[in-house]
Amino acid sequence: MHILGFNCYAHDAAAAIMRDGEFLGLVEEERFLRRKHVGDFPRHSIQWCCQLAGITPSELDHVVYYWDPKLARAQRAWHVLKYFPRSLKLVASRWGKETPMLRLKETLASELGIDLKRTQIHFAEHHLCHAASCFLTSEFPKAAIMTVDAAGEWDCTWLGLGEGLDMKRLKTMQFPNSIGLVYGAVTEFLGFHFASGEGKVMGLAPYGNPKAPLKVGSSRFKTYYDAFCDVIKLLPDGNYQVDLSYFAYHYRGRPDWFTGKFFETFGPARGEKEPMTQHFMDLSAALQARTEDVGLHLAGWLKEKTGAEALCMAGGVALNAVMNGKIVTSGLFKDVVVHPAANDAGTAIGACFWLWNTRLRNPRKYVFEHAYFGPEWTDADYKAAITKTLDGRTDVTWEKNEQAPEMAAKMLAEGKIISWFQGRMEMGPRALGNRSTLADPRSNEMKDLLNARVKFREGFRPFAPSVLEDKVKDWFTCDYPSPYMILVYDVRPEKRDLVPAITHVDGTGRVQAVSAKHNPRYYRLIQEFERLTGVPIILNTSFNKRGEPIVHTPEQAIECFLTTGMDGLFLGDYVLVKKTASAAKAMTKEQLVAAHAEADAAEATQE
Repeated sequence: MHILGFNCYAHDAAAAIMRDGEFLGLVEEERFLRRKHVGDFPRHSIQWCCQLAGITPSELDHVVYYWDPKLARAQRAWHVLKYFPRSLKLVASRWGKETPMLRLKETLASELGIDLKRTQIHFAEHHLCHAASCFLTSEFPKAAIMTVDAAGEWDCTWLGLGEGLDMKRLKTMQFPNSIGLVYGAVTEFLGFHFASGEGKVMGLAPYGNPKAPLKVGSSRFKTYYDAFCDVIKLLPDGNYQVDLSYFAYHYRGRPDWFTGKFFETFGPARGEKEPMTQHFMDLSAALQARTEDVGLHLAGWLKEKTGAEALCMAGGVALNAVMNGKIVTSGLFKDVVVHPAANDAGTAIGACFWLWNTRLRNPRKYVFEHAYFGPEWTDADYKAAITKTLDGRTDVTWEKNEQAPEMAAKMLAEGKIISWFQGRMEMGPRALGNRSTLADPRSNEMKDLLNARVKFREGFRPFAPSVLEDKVKDWFTCDYPSPYMILVYDVRPEKRDLVPAITHVDGTGRVQAVSAKHNPRYYRLIQEFERLTGVPIILNTSFNKRGEPIVHTPEQAIECFLTTGMDGLFLGDYVLVKKTASAAKAMTKEQLVAAHAEADAAEATQE
């Protein structure tokens, strides 16, 4: 039996496929269309899933969509009437998404040739898909479940208990009472993009002080944090409440986020090209601190209510690695699992398991252990891309080297910047050592060099450490397993000066613990780097430029390599090296201006 799960018409469209309870693969549509967070119907992703399974779309037994457009109709109608006529803008903004959802069966038939008489089409509740992605794929027979995002049908926060095949809802917070929408709204206030720039806000927050005095406009609050405690109130019994007098998204829709009260309190919004002042840094710090308060508040209630030893998390807010780290280190739960594709892409997996386990009542037998389930390429593909792309070029050498991990480690130890394109692509927004750009974490200048001349992005954004899993405890204050770069821990104070490039301004790192079992090639690279330098860590960031998705094909990998300050590219065993002492430092002013302009243009086209 083949089950396909997918999501679209919002953001992070993706498709996943399962055969007889075994998960086969997932890929996001952005990788094909080359537009970050795209919400288009995932035609390419679905076709790839079927090719992976060796079938055509017409041979699928079940297709599960991550949203039920008919759910909560009464609540939505009442909400529109409550705010009428101002709510007409909200109706217009939602109608453009819900109309294609209601026509989905016809789209599946016309776009992919799916036989609606043979293939059963299911509409699953959004937060149940999130819940299934993290609980039904876990090793725990019983666990508390927390899924938090901007909004699904009508729920914005879903708290429940998973037992066996079932996920029981214990409490929900419903639209417009959404911590995800508040974080997204402030993300745009800070000059970034909703459903994309929230990670930038998380990275910016440590540069600010949440307890700094708030002296903007006619504010009545002593500090930024005090103000956000008014914006988001914690209530008894695990509840929180958004003060809607600050916001307009619940009747105008996006991007009309705020009322005048928000601007009176926090001042005017930052334009995308305006300086990032201390005011905005302090504001981001207060938002982040209050978000952590909410996460701990919800987790504490779940622990008290369920008595469970494990917590499973998903939803876009669960990408907030700092909040996740605080929950892990709080000791509330013995185990905390956050799905690597906690964003909407992960609902494609959850949809499959929701149907297989919860609806069809098949026993749980699959345990999610790694994130390498995307497309892969052959040696022949690599060679063809190299010979085609490098034909006639004299500034790059290439060879096939069966000791590629050792060669890569040596280049990193020499201060080179390389990219590492290996095996199957990772799922989710984090590069985990198969589509990664790598550098030496010991270099004081490396962070600024990477941001300015490889990633072409803001200088405040941090880079993550990939560390051998058995060495995490030696370098970080928490050694709870963190394979997906979705938990932030403190770097041990005595180690911070040794690895400045991966130590954020607040002394933390977003940890990826690398396993020899699940990624032996990447583990071997880091192990060799440790042999050369004594440091079992390398700097890892996604293989892309700002505004672009992670590279998908070998040709895209080579293009990114050639147009940035990378020194080397490893495509499987094929090694491409530029004939410069340091490609990043050798970039001319004209090249840098052009590259930053291109990154700006790419980011401007995002969903």
